[in-house]
Amino acid sequence: MRITVLTQSILLVTIANGFPVLPVVEDSSSMTSDTMPSATPEVIQETPEEMTVPPPRVISPRVDVSVDVNEDGVLDIDEIRYAAFVHHGLSASVVEDMFKQVDTNHDNVLDAREFDAIRMLVLEKAENAALRYMQNIDTDRDGLLSLQEAQAYLLKEYGIGYHDVTRLWKLVPAELGDRMNSTLFSKLRRRVRGMTIRLARQMMKNADLNGDGHISVDEAQAIAFEQEGIGAGDVASMVGSVDENMDGELNAPEFADFERIVRARAIENSKKAMRVVDADNSGTLTLDEAKRVAFEHYGFDEATLSPFFGQADENEDGQLDNVEFAGFRSVIRARSVKDAMEKMKRIDTNGDGLVSTAEAIDSTKKEDDMDSEETLALFNIADQNKSGKLDKVELADFNRLVRLSSIKFATDHFQEFDLDGNDAVTFDEIAVLIEQKYGIPRNMIKTFFEQIDVDNSGDLMPAEIVDFRHLIRNHVSQQRQEKTTTTTQAPPTTSASTTTSTPNAPPTTTTTESHLEVVTPSTTPSTPPTTTTKPQRRTTRRPTPLSSAFKSEVVVEEIIYEDENGNPMNPKKRKAGGGKSDDVSYEEIIEYVDEPASN
Repeated sequence: MRITVLTQSILLVTIANGFPVLPVVEDSSSMTSDTMPSATPEVIQETPEEMTVPPPRVISPRVDVSVDVNEDGVLDIDEIRYAAFVHHGLSASVVEDMFKQVDTNHDNVLDAREFDAIRMLVLEKAENAALRYMQNIDTDRDGLLSLQEAQAYLLKEYGIGYHDVTRLWKLVPAELGDRMNSTLFSKLRRRVRGMTIRLARQMMKNADLNGDGHISVDEAQAIAFEQEGIGAGDVASMVGSVDENMDGELNAPEFADFERIVRARAIENSKKAMRVVDADNSGTLTLDEAKRVAFEHYGFDEATLSPFFGQADENEDGQLDNVEFAGFRSVIRARSVKDAMEKMKRIDTNGDGLVSTAEAIDSTKKEDDMDSEETLALFNIADQNKSGKLDKVELADFNRLVRLSSIKFATDHFQEFDLDGNDAVTFDEIAVLIEQKYGIPRNMIKTFFEQIDVDNSGDLMPAEIVDFRHLIRNHVSQQRQEKTTTTTQAPPTTSASTTTSTPNAPPTTTTTESHLEVVTPSTTPSTPPTTTTKPQRRTTRRPTPLSSAFKSEVVVEEIIYEDENGNPMNPKKRKAGGGKSDDVSYEEIIEYVDEPASN
């Protein structure tokens, strides 16, 4: 055999390209004796053409398999766009510009090296967005983010509680005492986005009624209305703002963004409500103030309310700010829907799982002695989808409307209970009226009074008068049912039996006597006066049919939705006029009707 010695230039090129240098071995049997090697190795002189070395074959690394959805080894624009949206919330237009920038061979797909390039651009974009956000949430202006600042931001933006933020915080910096720069904050936001998307997927399991893995506009409307009472017109605009791929429905990342917008609306509503219920104008809500508004609007007592308040009070200072109040209202609303489901079992006489107008009229007539015209007006407000029937969420709103209307009526006619005119309805005053009307023993009235006097003040405010009336009516109804089962004869003429029951009263002769079920010296008009002679307590106006005059009191505010990076979210997709429908939503009508309308 003979060993061919490679030239030094070839040797260097070969080593530089990272390949091993092996001697070239030739079989001596194919050669003649003239070509046998001498003792001294022969150096073969090669021409420049022979010295040219072909470029080595470069094997590209594989692309990220978590991004390569179709597993074809390259990444197209849809795969890149979805990954950037899921992990960082970047819009399609931003990602498309990056894609064109790194697609150097213009083949409309990215290999692993090109993907590394776009990944650096995406991370840079996300960090810049985090830096912009820090300028708003860095309250002490030290250029860094503390745990407390992160907690306040994430509670407001996503509704994530302080304890959950602490757990997320530990996953990014080493210690809780550390402060985050924009790079670490960008990583924190990525973890938060991943968590919100996982939560969105969990919610979609219940909200995706047709099981197609997406949330339709109708399904989104049901969710937003149940959570915050947001009307259908607004929801359509909100869906259009987050529908990144413009397919008319929401996937999990888009639904997570939708929930973030619902959260923003909840906080806006909370700010408006705070102006109404913050009795001392402190800018926060105390437990006493919260008890009062929850009792007036929903009839919740302190035992029910206190855990909700503690759950909402994230910083545990005994007060609720606007952000915490938003969470408190959401929990209260969820509880009201649960109560509505229980009530539906009692009043849904045909068992179809819905409440018809006839069932609603019968219920309000028995419980509140409300005439059918007013009941229908409130029914139409609560019936968001205009189906002519109320589901559990609409029934919860209807119950609240009826309660507020009854409290308003009791407030307007407070002087008819306050016999001595001292602005307080005491036990003695209410006992006289009940004894005259129903003949109920005084000791039993005392028991009912103490049960209803939730604040233990010794007198009844208008909301307590409404509940006291419910309790008395239920008691009388039970007594009559028991009497019916023991005798078939007409009861004797007594104060308890000669009183005509409300359902049998002629619909054309509604008086204050029958509505309040008290004996008054004189008959008052059936229609409540527009202005009361008694100083107004904080309640809502009695809802009326949706006349043009009533609609003029509704103050509609345009809300500009922003993405996680602070950019306007697809305003071109919204309908003209902010996407509002012709219907006036329940949220607009009743949430803050006791706040004076802007001129």
